[in-house]
Amino acid sequence: MNSISAVVIVVNAVIQAGLLIYALTCGKRLQTGRYWLPITLLMLLAACGLYLLTPSESLTVIMPNGLLSVLLLTLMLTTFSSLVAADLSRQRFWVGFLAFGGVWSLAIIALSQFIPTSIGQSGWIASSIRQINTPALVMLIGFSIISLGILILAFYSFYVTPLPEVSNRALFWVFNITLILTGYALSVSGTRLLIVLGLSALTVGLAATTYSQMSYRVFDTRNVLGMAIRFLLLITLTAGALFGALVLMNQIELNEVTGDVAERTVLAGVLAITIAVLYTPISEIANWAINHMLLGRTIDPIEATKRYSHEMSKAIEINDLVEIAAKTLNAVLRVRRSGVILVSDTGTNYIELAVARGGSLTEVADQKLKVQTTSPIYHQLVSRQAPLSQFDIEFNPDYRTITDEERTFFRKLQMSAYAPIIMDQALIGLLTAGAKANDAPIFQRDLELLVALSNQTGVALRNTRLVADLRHLNNSMTRLNSNLGDTNERMSKLDSVKTDFVTIASHELRTPLAQVRGYTDIIDALNDQGMLDQDQTRGLVNNLRKATERMEELIAAMLDVSQLDVNAMDLRFSQTSPESVLRMAIEPLTDPIKQRKLTLSARGLRGLPNIEADMQRLVQAFRNVITNAIKFTPDGGRIDITANFHQAAKTEEDHILIAIQDTGIGIDKSEQELIFSKFYRASDPGLHSTGTYKFMGAGPGLGLTIARGVIEGHGGRIWAESPGQNAESYPGSTFYIRLPLHPPENARRVMPFEGGATNPTFNPSSPRSGRTRRTTEVKPPNFNRPLN
Repeated sequence: MNSISAVVIVVNAVIQAGLLIYALTCGKRLQTGRYWLPITLLMLLAACGLYLLTPSESLTVIMPNGLLSVLLLTLMLTTFSSLVAADLSRQRFWVGFLAFGGVWSLAIIALSQFIPTSIGQSGWIASSIRQINTPALVMLIGFSIISLGILILAFYSFYVTPLPEVSNRALFWVFNITLILTGYALSVSGTRLLIVLGLSALTVGLAATTYSQMSYRVFDTRNVLGMAIRFLLLITLTAGALFGALVLMNQIELNEVTGDVAERTVLAGVLAITIAVLYTPISEIANWAINHMLLGRTIDPIEATKRYSHEMSKAIEINDLVEIAAKTLNAVLRVRRSGVILVSDTGTNYIELAVARGGSLTEVADQKLKVQTTSPIYHQLVSRQAPLSQFDIEFNPDYRTITDEERTFFRKLQMSAYAPIIMDQALIGLLTAGAKANDAPIFQRDLELLVALSNQTGVALRNTRLVADLRHLNNSMTRLNSNLGDTNERMSKLDSVKTDFVTIASHELRTPLAQVRGYTDIIDALNDQGMLDQDQTRGLVNNLRKATERMEELIAAMLDVSQLDVNAMDLRFSQTSPESVLRMAIEPLTDPIKQRKLTLSARGLRGLPNIEADMQRLVQAFRNVITNAIKFTPDGGRIDITANFHQAAKTEEDHILIAIQDTGIGIDKSEQELIFSKFYRASDPGLHSTGTYKFMGAGPGLGLTIARGVIEGHGGRIWAESPGQNAESYPGSTFYIRLPLHPPENARRVMPFEGGATNPTFNPSSPRSGRTRRTTEVKPPNFNRPLN
C-alpha cells in the first residue's frame, strides 16, 4: 500500500480512535448505542489496522489479512444495524439483526476453512460471479439481506411515525445507512483506492452515528438535502455559464471575426453581461423550485404575528377565541391541527390542564390533567415559561420521569408543540400546534414563533375568561333567584302547613276530648239518678275507650315523627317474610274495606325471600300507606298490591319492590313529594273531617311521614307516582316501596330478638306499642283471591 493511501487510512484511524474515546467517556449520554457504538467503532478501527499491515505482517495464520478485515467489517455492519434498529423501533428488532450477523459471520468463517476463497482480494467479487464460490456467495447474500432489512426498517419508521421529528430522524438514518453500506461495499472490494474511499465513508458515517446518539434531536435532514441540491445546482449553472462563455470566446478568436483588440474586448463584455442577465433569473427560479418542492413556503414571522393579532381581537367569548385561534394558527403556521388548553392554578402542589372545546381538540374536549409541581413539564411551562414539544416529551432524557398519566394525556392530543400563555407572570393557558402540512419537523424557530403568537393570545384569553366568568356568575345568580323563588313558595306552603296543623290538630284532639267530656257527663248524670245498669255502663265505657285510643294514636304518631326528626327511631331487626308483614298490615283493615265496598287484591307475595326487618314498624308503615289508599279511593274502587323480587345489578343490591295502586282521586305532580312532609294535606284543611277510613277523611297528616321514615330506616325507598289529581275522573296513584333484603350497616338498631312473635310489646293490629292483643282468633286475609 503506497504512502498516500496509508496516510489516509491513518487519518481515518485517528478520527475513529477519537470517536471511540468520546463514546466511552460520554456513554451515559448515548441514546440507544451505549454499548453498540463503541463496539462498532472498535471493529472499524481494527479493520483499518489490518489494512495497514502487509501480508507478511499477518496477525493470524488461520486466514489472510483481507478475509480477516472483511470479517471485522462484517461484525461492524452487524453491530451498526443493531444500533439503528434499537434507535428506530421500540420493538426488539435489534436482536434479530445481531443474531443474523452472528450466523452470517460464522458461516463465512466455517466455509472459508474448507473451501478456498478469494474474499478480500482484488477483484474477488467479479471472479466469484464468473465462477461460483460458496463463501463469497454467502458473503454477498448476507450483505444483501442485512442491507434490505435495515433500509426497510428505516423507511417504515419514516412513513408510519406520527411525529415529524421522528420522521426526520428516520430520514437521517436512511442517508447514514446508505453511506455506511456504500463504505462497507467499497472497503471489502479488495481494490486499494476503493478501500481508502470506503474506509473514509465509514468514518464519516460513524461520526454521524455518534452525533445522532449524543443528541436526541438531529438537524433538519430535508433542509440540509435542499441546501445540498441547491449548492450542486448553482455549481452546475455557474460552471455551465462559464463553460459557455469560454467556448464562445474561443470561437470568436478562431473565426477572426475582428482583429481589433478593443472590439474583441467590447464583444467579450457584451457577452459577459448577456450571460449574467440570463444566469441571474435562472438561478432564482432554481432556488424557488428547490425551496417549494423540498422545504415549502417560508413563514414570515412579522406577517404571521400581525395577522394572528388582528384575528384574535375579534374574539369575545372563549369558544370564539378557541375557534379563531385554531383557524388562524392553521393558516399562519401551516399546521394540520391546533387548539387551546386552559390552565387553572389550584394553589396547591399541582396545576390543572383542561382541554378547551373547539378547534382540532373537540374530540378530546374537557379532558383534564393534574401536573404536579415536581414534574419536568411543570418546570418547563411554569418555572421557565418556555415552550415544549411533543418530541421532547417522548424522547428527551430530561422527561423520562414524567408519569404515565401525563404522557398518555399529551399523546391523545396529537399535537407537536405547546407554548405557554402568560399573563401577569402566571400561566393561564397553552397554545398548541400540530404537525406541519408539509410534514417538516418543529424546530426552535417554529417554537419561537409559536411563543410570539401565544403572547398575543394572553390578553384575549384573559378577557374571554372574564366574560365567561361574568356570564357564569349571571347564570348562577339567575338560578339562585329561581331557587329562591321556589324556596319561598315551598316555605309559604310549609308555613301554611303549620297553620293547617293547628287547625287539624285542634280538631283531631278536640273531637275525642269532647267525646270523653260528654260521656263522663252522661255517666255522672245517670249515676246521680241511679239509672246506670250493666249494659249502659259497658256501652259508655267502650265509647270512652275509642276516644282515648284515638288520642293515643295521635300522640303516638307525633312521638314517632319526633323520633324521626332527630334520627332516634331504634329498629329491632329479625328475619321475616314480606307476605306476613302485608297480611298483618291488611288484617285490621278488612272491615273498613268491606264497609266501603272496595276491592283489594295482592299478587306475587308468595315465594318472596325473607328480609331482615323490624316487623312491628314495617307493618305500621304498610298499614299507613294502605290506609291512605283507602281514604282517597271512592266507594266501590280498587286497590292492587303487587310484589316482585329484583336481583342485584351493578349499582344496587338484591331487593323487593312492592307497588300499592289505587283508583282514587290521584296526586298532583307538584305535591307528589310534599305529601311525605309532616302535617301536609293535599286537600283544603278547612274541609277537614274526622274519619279514619272515610272517603276524603283526614287525620293529622303524619301517616306517610312515618311510613317514609320507617322505610328509609330499613335502607329502602318510598315514592308516589300519579298522572295528576282529579276528583271526577279518578286517575289513581301508585306508591312504590323498595326494600333491601338486608338493612344497611349504619341503620339504628337495638339488640335483635329471635322472632317477631316473641316480642312482648308487638301488637300487629295497631301501630302503637305498649299494649297487646290476642291475635290467634283473627284469621289473616286470603291472598289467593281479591278482598271484597
